[in-house]
Amino acid sequence: MKAWGRKKRSYITVLDIGTSKICCLMVHFDNDGIPEVVGLGYAPAKGIKSGVIVDLDKATDCIGVALAETEKMAEREIKSVVVNITSSSLKSHHLFSEIEIEDGKQITAADVKRLVHGALDSFLTPELEIIHPFPLYYTVDGEKGITDPRNLYGHKLGVHLHVITLPESQSRNLVTVLDRCHVSIEAKVATPYACGLAVLTEEEKDIGAAVIDFGAGTTSTAVFLNGHLVHLGNVPIGGNIITRDIAQGLSTSLAVAERLKTLNGYAFLSPKDELERLIVPVLGDDKETNLQIPRSNLISIIVPRLEEILEQTAAILDADPSVEIATHRLVLSGGGASLQGLKEKTTSVLDAVVRLGRTPSLKGISERYENYTFSTCIGLLRYIMMKNIILAEDNTQSVPKKKGLLRKVMAWLEQNF
Repeated sequence: MKAWGRKKRSYITVLDIGTSKICCLMVHFDNDGIPEVVGLGYAPAKGIKSGVIVDLDKATDCIGVALAETEKMAEREIKSVVVNITSSSLKSHHLFSEIEIEDGKQITAADVKRLVHGALDSFLTPELEIIHPFPLYYTVDGEKGITDPRNLYGHKLGVHLHVITLPESQSRNLVTVLDRCHVSIEAKVATPYACGLAVLTEEEKDIGAAVIDFGAGTTSTAVFLNGHLVHLGNVPIGGNIITRDIAQGLSTSLAVAERLKTLNGYAFLSPKDELERLIVPVLGDDKETNLQIPRSNLISIIVPRLEEILEQTAAILDADPSVEIATHRLVLSGGGASLQGLKEKTTSVLDAVVRLGRTPSLKGISERYENYTFSTCIGLLRYIMMKNIILAEDNTQSVPKKKGLLRKVMAWLEQNF
């Protein structure tokens, strides 16, 4: 594997907090910047619903297990992590702000900083935390599409920003749980954005493509165009609801239902499914009674709920006409993307060119893990290397919200200007 970017530090730890699982990777970068996994932890998620922490004690326990497993394998202590944010409350906002340039002079880096600071400061509210501010392009005297306005002459400088926000309360719950695990947060990355970084090619991000991440608790979309994340959306249901539908419809346990979905599920119903028989243990029967059912019974439960998820996803994408050109190319990610026939079903419902996302292999990860298990973690690594972020060895000091946001903005401006 090629180096992912200029090396800033030898070790980085990333943490994927999902609805069904917790994944943690500690990665070591050699002198050439090539990553190798030296620690790996995995635990079933508890106390987490649709990516949101709903029980502090249970969430602390399962995240602590994943962190401990990683430390044991790596023989190194984890002090801080780069963590994903999964929530149906993640929101996209598009902002435009403009400032006057005195006497139409040359635009300086200080002018750009003043513009971005002012835009974000006026938008910020106590109820929301800004996870990502993306400057999509600048304007000078109304001229659009400018990527770097410095040294240009003009009377008015404007910026179009795409901002991703999260309710402050959810962010504080996450910080509380990780504090209990004795680790601090170095960076937060929206899960749909991380998934896009993991599975999209550079050309797809440039000409336009959308990632649909089929998670256990949520189904999220991330649309990229001209190299930027331009849209983010969430459907607040995912693979877990299909599993629950199966368990209720066939009177079996959730574990059996998940196994039936994984091994025998399909996104289409066909005549031959009536002929194939499945064995289903009856829930709560002391005599361990098994039912024999046609496979069509299972698939007829899966298909309506799957179509509901895809139709809601289509509605989210259709609601923003500005990203229509990018939604003709779809890439599927997440554990739910392994359902047989999903690619063809998505093509049918969303009328787009669809492919299954594949993440690059990482040295140190066993082939026994499926492609989707660590896709978010790989996206988190790509985010760090793409931004060439210098991560502190220990960052436990808390800062006031507004000061923390402005510090992030300053770091971004320093990297780009």
